[in-house]
Amino acid sequence: MAYYLDESDRIPLNIAINLIFVSSKNHSVMIKKVFVLLAFMGFITSLSAQHTLLMKSGEKMTGEVRSLNDGTVRFLFKGNEMSFKVSEIASISFDGGASASSTTTGAQTSKTKGVSYVMAGRKMTKEPKIDNLTMEKGIVVVEITINKYGNVVKAVPGIEGSTTTSQYLLTKAKQAAESVMFDTSPVMPQSQTGTITITF
Repeated sequence: MAYYLDESDRIPLNIAINLIFVSSKNHSVMIKKVFVLLAFMGFITSLSAQHTLLMKSGEKMTGEVRSLNDGTVRFLFKGNEMSFKVSEIASISFDGGASASSTTTGAQTSKTKGVSYVMAGRKMTKEPKIDNLTMEKGIVVVEITINKYGNVVKAVPGIEGSTTTSQYLLTKAKQAAESVMFDTSPVMPQSQTGTITITF
């Protein structure tokens, strides 16, 4: 695999190292150049670390941001390269630290592994029941409507942000979403819409 100094300069790294050794007349200059090159390589390696992508739909994915060109983010997720429009992304966190945010979504993580939800002003009081008896993988975003008592009255799986069209996973995600309950309050609206994102 060839490493490059940067995108505009397409000199492979092994050739660059040879050029440094050939062009250096004394050892101190050569050592300084090698040190700078190694520091640069460490910086490039750190750029390929884990990133967390939070979609406006509430979906959260951990992988690697590959590029950002023409308003499209290329993202490596579980070995699959995916493309997303910048307008679909709420934030990108680098190494679990600071994040680059476009809006605040209010996405919250459930106590159940692989589940997050967006429901403004509400807390989940009953966790979803999820079972996947197959080896199928994917992310399903379910649009849910709840009443003022916190009961799910409508669940539509497979909305924007989903990474699978498997009928089995869509059905399991819908069943899981329908098993959820949210807190209640007399000041809540008659119905409220949000999303639940389930990663299988």
